[in-house]
Amino acid sequence: MAYELNGVEYPSVTTITGMLDKPALLGWAANCAVDHITENLVVVRDPTRNVHEVEAVLETARKAYVQKKDKAATAGTMVHDAIEAYVNGDSYDFLLEHPDSDIAEKTARGFEAFLSWERKNHVKWLESEVQVFCELEGYAGRFDAIAMVNDHRYLIDFKTSKGIWPEMPVQVCAYRQAYNEMYPKNKVENLALLHLDKETAEPTFKPIEKEIERMTMFFNSLVRAYYLQSNRRLKNNPFVEAAKAYGKMPF
Repeated sequence: MAYELNGVEYPSVTTITGMLDKPALLGWAANCAVDHITENLVVVRDPTRNVHEVEAVLETARKAYVQKKDKAATAGTMVHDAIEAYVNGDSYDFLLEHPDSDIAEKTARGFEAFLSWERKNHVKWLESEVQVFCELEGYAGRFDAIAMVNDHRYLIDFKTSKGIWPEMPVQVCAYRQAYNEMYPKNKVENLALLHLDKETAEPTFKPIEKEIERMTMFFNSLVRAYYLQSNRRLKNNPFVEAAKAYGKMPF
C-alpha cells in the first residue's frame, strides 16, 4: 500500500515491516490444513468414498489457511471500523453485523474487549485514524489513535491478531517518528499496543517503553533495504530514483 503527499508516493509502515520473516505463520498455516483434514476424517478414512471426494477434502485443506485468514481480516477490519465510529461519537452497531455468524461473533468479542479496557481505565480520545508521513526517511502510514490514558498521552495502535508479534512494537516506533517529524511542537513519547482478543474478548494494553530508539533505527534500516531491494514503483519518490544509483541514497 502506498500513501501520497504532495504528488509523492511513499510505502506504508506495514509494507516495510512485511519484509520481516514471520515463522509463526508457517506453523499456523500447517495447523489450519491439519484441522480441516481432522474435521473430515470420516470422508478421508472411508474406503467406499469416491476418490474425488477425498481429493476435494485435501485440496480444501491446502487452502484452509486462506479462508481463515480472510475471515480474521474481515473481523479485524470490522472491529477497527466500529471503534473508530465509537471514538468519533458515531453510530457503530451496524458495523458489528455480518451474515457470516463466525465473523460476527469474532467482531463482537473484539469490540467487547475494547469496551472492557476502556471501562477499566480513564481514557480521553484526542485523535483517531491518524495519517503520518516521514519525508526524511521515506515512508508513511496510519495508526489508530492518540489518547490520554490515566493522565498519560499515548500513541496507540489496536491489534486484533492472535497475539502481539515482534514487528508490532517496531511499527508504533515508526509511527512515533513520523508523527513527531510532522508535529514537532506536539510530540508524543508514550507508545502502546492495545490487543483485542477476538476469541476470548480479553484486552491487553501493552506500553512500549524499552529500546524505542533501537527499534526506530532498525525500522529505518528496513526502509533502506526496501528501496534497495528492487526497483520500486512509487510516483515521484526521490528514494526510488536514488536507489537506482547504488551508494547515492539520500539517507
